[in-house]
Amino acid sequence: MVQVNLKRKYGNNSCTHGILTIPAYGFKCHTLELCDGDDKVYKQDCRISEGMYPLMQGFAQGSPMFPVFKKKPKGFPKKPQFNLSADCYMELPTGDIALGTERLDNFSIRQSNELATAFKDIFRDVFHRKEIVVLCVYKSDNYRTEDVSFSQPLEKLYDFINDDDYDEDELENDQLDG
Repeated sequence: MVQVNLKRKYGNNSCTHGILTIPAYGFKCHTLELCDGDDKVYKQDCRISEGMYPLMQGFAQGSPMFPVFKKKPKGFPKKPQFNLSADCYMELPTGDIALGTERLDNFSIRQSNELATAFKDIFRDVFHRKEIVVLCVYKSDNYRTEDVSFSQPLEKLYDFINDDDYDEDELENDQLDG
């Protein structure tokens, strides 16, 4: 059996970053997924839930021996996929897992043709040997969530606009003195 591990390390209100490893092959890369959608009945614009997912040989990403989900997770409109071309969370379909060489910022990762080739080569070998493949998705012990919405900057702007530190009479006196 070949185990593929997806450890989620960081999340925000738009997406999730993690590390994908295939220990039997010494493979490691960064991942990008959409935000948590466990509270949704119908999964839209979110990542897959934590758990174990059997994978099988299928045709995807231009390869006839690419790992695909055996079953569609409950609530999802389609089977999620490993995505070797999306580098920003806005390009990711629901449930997909983008693979890259490094995390660029809160919302994107760096893509690499070498990484894509290595990933495809590993699974060509795995499926030629008729191995069972399982994806294990879990959060790291030090998983952290950050709010990257516009609410904090807007609150600061609102406070600045409504700041009563200046008295209008003082402002007029400052202008007359200057």
